[in-house]
Amino acid sequence: MGNQGLIRANRVLVALFLFCFLNIPSARAEVTWDLNGMTAVKGATYVGTETCAACHEKEFKEFQLSTHSRIAVKDVPEGVPQGCEMCHGPGSVHADQDGKRGTIINPRKNPEVCFQCHMDKKAEFRLPFHHPVLEGKMSCSDCHTAHGPEVRPWTTTSMNDVNETCFKCHAGKQGPFVWEHEAVREGCTTCHKVHGSVNDKMLVARDNNLCLRCHTQMNFPTIGKQNHGTRLPQGTCFSAGCHTAVHGSNYDDHLRY
Repeated sequence: MGNQGLIRANRVLVALFLFCFLNIPSARAEVTWDLNGMTAVKGATYVGTETCAACHEKEFKEFQLSTHSRIAVKDVPEGVPQGCEMCHGPGSVHADQDGKRGTIINPRKNPEVCFQCHMDKKAEFRLPFHHPVLEGKMSCSDCHTAHGPEVRPWTTTSMNDVNETCFKCHAGKQGPFVWEHEAVREGCTTCHKVHGSVNDKMLVARDNNLCLRCHTQMNFPTIGKQNHGTRLPQGTCFSAGCHTAVHGSNYDDHLRY
């Protein structure tokens, strides 16, 4: 594809991205919005993080060590504290009613709270293939730990293993396999855009272009020790019946079932 073709393709992707971001409505919890754009329970006012810490001691200690606690938001209106209430909304009603359910904003049930800062992720969730967060079938906190100190910087996912978050739902992809696909060691995001993609299965590239990001060599179309010149046009590497076990195989060293 020449430069003009690449430019046209990029323009199409940008147009699709903007269309999805601007035209598809999102699900919201039944909350009111105050003048500062923050979610709020009706009649609630800000009480400060110290009030929250009196009951939520464990969460408060974890939050102090988290990535979120080290983010300073500029131009916050006077009277709006930075801390727990930046995400959970004004907490006076919650505190006055001894922590009664429904008296504080729960980001697990309302992703709009996260989208106030992470607007780019909201747009990605509106792409054709995405995790069903906007549909209410899962939440940001299923993958991210907003309070946790033991998380990867700027992702708030687990430090234990780069793929651990994905394997909570996609356990069948974990293995161990007799013949593993080394790309899995690098992380699921090597092949998948985890919030949303224009490609099926949330892949970062379509067709054989995905595999060829890694599997290219000087004498291409030879891959490995075999000529793939007649094979590549038959379909994708994983759908043409060749390398069907793309995450790993227990039966064949060429990643087949």
